[in-house]
Amino acid sequence: MESRRIEEACEKCKDRCCSRCFDGGEDNLFDCLTTEELELLVKEKRHVHFKAGETILKQNTTASHVVCIKHGLAKIIAEGDGDKKLILRLVAEHSILTGGGIFIEEVRQFTVQAVTEIDCCFIDSDKIFELVTKNSKFAFELLKLNNRQNVQILNNLVGITQKYMPGRVADLLLYLKNEIFQINPFDTHLSRQELADMCGMTMESFIRILKEFKTSEIITVDGPQIHIIDEEALARISKKG
Repeated sequence: MESRRIEEACEKCKDRCCSRCFDGGEDNLFDCLTTEELELLVKEKRHVHFKAGETILKQNTTASHVVCIKHGLAKIIAEGDGDKKLILRLVAEHSILTGGGIFIEEVRQFTVQAVTEIDCCFIDSDKIFELVTKNSKFAFELLKLNNRQNVQILNNLVGITQKYMPGRVADLLLYLKNEIFQINPFDTHLSRQELADMCGMTMESFIRILKEFKTSEIITVDGPQIHIIDEEALARISKKG
């Protein structure tokens, strides 16, 4: 049943895959491809469904495919020694993931794990390489995409290392509202521990800051749902660090 659903989904999106499929996203990478180039790209693509908690890409494995997330929410994780992990950022639907290593020794630099159920397409990296050599505009757009993703991760790490805890939590809440979910209120889909990990603090400290924001009537919290009431106050806290 699952394989039939995947085949049907893939068949339905063939004539609109990639370019128009990502009209609503920030990573509209495939618009600059010709019809023939787009056909080459999607000729042997594979539609895959992941359940929440499953690994989509694994750190230190071969970067053999680019993944286009059509629906769902995933997290990018840097894995350290032992059980040490750092959630670098989240990726929502209409996002394109290269694994961070498509041009660097062909090894993935991070793990991508499904937070919710995910529908995505896997595209052979060799086809990406072929298009890069033929289409300079596509190569430029791919470079911009990788740079943009790297800047997002860098900004997150700078915030974690240089800001006080209220500033980190303010950054996270603004990031979730404005860049990931783009609605208010929003359901984080993440545990308090995961949210704390994204801020580089203990869960106890994260919960304490949330309570302080709630007491100050900056936010309301109802289980996994957060409602930002005073976004200007959060912005000020973020700026002060």
